[in-house]
Amino acid sequence: MREVFAAIAKQENGEFKVTDATYNGFRGAKVFVSYYHLETDYKMHRISIDYEMGNHNMAKIEMQLLPGEAIPELSITNRSHYYRLFYRKANILKVESTNITFKRYVENLLFSTNLEMLARENLFQPKMVTSLNENRTKSFITEFHLAFENKRDVLYALIAFYKGIIDSL
Repeated sequence: MREVFAAIAKQENGEFKVTDATYNGFRGAKVFVSYYHLETDYKMHRISIDYEMGNHNMAKIEMQLLPGEAIPELSITNRSHYYRLFYRKANILKVESTNITFKRYVENLLFSTNLEMLARENLFQPKMVTSLNENRTKSFITEFHLAFENKRDVLYALIAFYKGIIDSL
């Protein structure tokens, strides 16, 4: 993953750093953890990507909106296994928004960036939401577990997805 983050940082003119740490685990075992942090700018928006690999194996991508920008409330999650059992052709990623036009745009964006396909083929299960920070600025946050194989393609697709969200503003 180190090479992937370095390549993305070079391609997107971003800042990349990695921190390796060792922690004491259960019964004297050592836990090796790597923290990857990448920040890139796109149209005056900062996209911050954090991967923690080795212990929790979690990822978080966050983008703060500029003052005065508005984005409708948005939530993207995975459909349940039961739903997918009966509706096999249904999308894996479920988009919820109060704005129908924006919802359709996001659903099309999920297909054009291949996130829908990656979620179907891998155990990629993101939770994407808009949220209000302590300082009353709105953010778009994606969190997901890294327990799947195709981490590289998902990272590229998520960056393209975030750029598509910025383009819609």
